[in-house]
Amino acid sequence: MSGAAIAADTAWPPPLRGAVKGTVTLRTDGFLAVPASVAEKQKAGKIVAFAVAKTPPTVELAFHDQLGPDAAKRRLWSSWGDIGIAANGRVYCGIGDHGHDAEGDARCFVYRWEPKTRELRQVVDMSRVVPPRAGQPAWSKIHAKLDEAADGKVYFSCTLNASGKAGDPRYGFNDSLPGGQLYRYDPATERVEVFANLPPRRCSATSLLDRERNIWWCNLEAGGGDALWGIDLATKRVVYQGADGSVGFNRAFALLRNGQLVFNGTNTLQRLDPVMGKILPTQTRPGTSPGIRCATRESRDGHIYGVFQGTHELFRYSWTRDELQLLGPTWLAGEYTTVCELSPDERFLYFLPGAHGRAWESGTPLIQFELATGRRKVLAFLAHAFEQTHDYVPAGTYGMKLSADGATLYVNFNGHAGDRLRPASMKPNGFGLTAFAAIHLPASER
Repeated sequence: MSGAAIAADTAWPPPLRGAVKGTVTLRTDGFLAVPASVAEKQKAGKIVAFAVAKTPPTVELAFHDQLGPDAAKRRLWSSWGDIGIAANGRVYCGIGDHGHDAEGDARCFVYRWEPKTRELRQVVDMSRVVPPRAGQPAWSKIHAKLDEAADGKVYFSCTLNASGKAGDPRYGFNDSLPGGQLYRYDPATERVEVFANLPPRRCSATSLLDRERNIWWCNLEAGGGDALWGIDLATKRVVYQGADGSVGFNRAFALLRNGQLVFNGTNTLQRLDPVMGKILPTQTRPGTSPGIRCATRESRDGHIYGVFQGTHELFRYSWTRDELQLLGPTWLAGEYTTVCELSPDERFLYFLPGAHGRAWESGTPLIQFELATGRRKVLAFLAHAFEQTHDYVPAGTYGMKLSADGATLYVNFNGHAGDRLRPASMKPNGFGLTAFAAIHLPASER
């Protein structure tokens, strides 16, 4: 059973057994064992068909550390946003404590993974960027993406527990912190600055970078409804702000090669042409789903791939033909999936289903979907093997990226400690202990 109530001196994160410089490495055939709960459903024919890899991956894993005093007592350590890979291969990711944001008592950090040394290091403490101030809110998470721009600097935006509440008067925004902000981190100097302010009392949980055109895009929440907003990183000029309410489901949009955006309207998919400053409606409706939950870059043959919210169906969409094709459920009968990646050769789609802390219930599978055949292959069931060897249960993700050569998947995990380490007041619910993983895929499996 788990330990007693959390003591004031409880170390958090707990020691990671067998770690070298904070990182453990695991390669085991246990990754290929199908959990009993999944095997039963598979035998009954109640879930989508899948195969299992023949060779397990090698996984490097590290806990996010330096969480501040009494870290074990914080509300909910968690990760909610997508991660970014820099041109030099370094990976940036963020976590927060989902704390008392309106009261100014919340913590939020940025980390960097160094592939050469296999080390995870905290590089930004947001309480030092935005010092606590009486009556002022505190950022509790990074829900939008972290991206390296053309200048080699990393851009990101923080948010509250719920971005849509930014306009609530109890959040004491002021002249120095008028609402959401776009921050710029310089890896050379390790300094962070406020690059720009979002419109007052607006925050964002969704962003992406058009690196070719040097435009940072986000969805503005609060205000009079959701709207797309873009800023030129070279000039700081706002290139577009949509009408409030012009965005429907607000958790994802896709960037096309021509710089246009595909996003969720109120009933159909929509396409924004920033040059024209015009929204171009489509005839495509996402069925009973409110819209796209995650999407890939545009493929060379003009498709974006992704997952729909609610129905948890994979899809392929051609914007030139305005043609949508459903590709079946993500996993089991359909599991919540918030991020997916297209391989460099465009043969595969990678994703981890069960994002909101539920992945461990089916073993925390890593799925490779072959686009030509529709074949789903589990490259690893991560949960049980890590619990047995390192007392950690990876339990879902909102952040995943594939290396430029397609050989390594980087994942920012939510999870919980195994029974031996978990304090009684922390539940085994897929949250409370975050980790970063580098999953090295065998050449024979890709």
